[in-house]
Amino acid sequence: MQMTFWKKLSKRLPFHDKAVLPSERLLLWMLLGIPITWVGSFWGIGWLLFSLYHGLLFSFTLIDLLWMRKMPTLTVTRRAKDLFEIGEENTVMIRIQASAPLKTRMWVQDDYPHGFKINRRTLFLRWDDEQQKECSYQTWPHRRGRHPFHKIHLRLESKRRLWRIQQSFQVPLEVKVYPRLEAVRRVRKGFYQRQLALEGSSIRRIVRVGHEFSHIREYLPDDDPRQINWMVTARRGKLVSNLYHPEAGQQVAILLDCGRLMGIQNDGKTRLDYALEAALGYAAIALQRGEQVSFLAFSDQVQRFVPLGKGMEQLQRIIEASYDLEPSYVETDYLKTWNLLSSHHKSQALVTLFTDAANISFAQNIQTWIAMANRTYRVMTVTMQDPKLLEVKKKAIEREEDVYQQMVVDQLLQEREEVFQKWKKLKVNVLDVEPEQLAFSVIDSYLKIRSRAAAGQ
Repeated sequence: MQMTFWKKLSKRLPFHDKAVLPSERLLLWMLLGIPITWVGSFWGIGWLLFSLYHGLLFSFTLIDLLWMRKMPTLTVTRRAKDLFEIGEENTVMIRIQASAPLKTRMWVQDDYPHGFKINRRTLFLRWDDEQQKECSYQTWPHRRGRHPFHKIHLRLESKRRLWRIQQSFQVPLEVKVYPRLEAVRRVRKGFYQRQLALEGSSIRRIVRVGHEFSHIREYLPDDDPRQINWMVTARRGKLVSNLYHPEAGQQVAILLDCGRLMGIQNDGKTRLDYALEAALGYAAIALQRGEQVSFLAFSDQVQRFVPLGKGMEQLQRIIEASYDLEPSYVETDYLKTWNLLSSHHKSQALVTLFTDAANISFAQNIQTWIAMANRTYRVMTVTMQDPKLLEVKKKAIEREEDVYQQMVVDQLLQEREEVFQKWKKLKVNVLDVEPEQLAFSVIDSYLKIRSRAAAGQ
């Protein structure tokens, strides 16, 4: 953004990071000289009172100003987590250190990243012959990626409160803002297993596939009693379950479309935001089951690629590679992923494509990719329904315009369904749900696919 003339000028001033300003008290005393001079004018001594009053005021202000030369040197530091999470509360701590005891009042403002929400803009501190003070505020990031903090601004009063010193300190800090990891946390806590069990899914058979021991954890209500580790249970005094890896060699490839259509927003979040949160939850449960997982983000070219890996360390690698992804202003080229996909994954790997199906103009491109992938791999496509289209479809018809809108929506939904039917004929697992249900639905579908594969279906 181009700087204004005044911003450019302030950069050239030698004192732009430090200034001395008159306080409200000083301005009030100066204004009080007006009625004193006016009253004195009735006795013909207006100029005398004016000179005496403002002479005394000038002396006091000069003495107060000279005191400021003895003010201790200040050092300012900022402390915060390197990793923030979008929409979650994060605390920023500011520490101010004085070279000698300080007695004053102080106001603190931080140059936080543009767009972040904070609970308070100005922080107030009262110093009482102290050498160190701390204050904090809470901030809520608004989008993923890298975000810089800049200067910290201090304003403190002189001894007689006639002047205020304003000083800025360069305290650079860059934080990483991750997508919401609620789906990942729920996987760790076994939330999805419990939910699927409540809904009647055969979760015991789905999750317990395999014979290679992985680790133990606290028993959950939906666990198979045969998996209880009675020796550890007796030692700990509470029920503990054994967890097992699935059969070795199973692979999961997660492909994330970052093209133009994934930048469409819904309730302040892009479709890419929803897809990424669901993809990370999906990766978490696949890795928890012992699968090898890879991650590939692309638009008209490959943007990020994380080769196959196992364990929760692989999940962290995927998060680090994906947290700052942004939609590209280009059409997606699905075929650009083929060479990378085919060279790193063996046959029968589960390839999951997170994409958008709102505009069917790319159907032929993706149809070609699906036909190629389906010859070698198990394929699952994950798309999001458009809440705005569904709202128009449910809207009561009151005007002629509403009729035409619903006709257009019906045609778009019909074309969308026809594409899905083509994919299903190729035995592709098609998932199309509302954005808020994406994480739960893709995990549910994944577990069911693995259950059918284990049963030889």
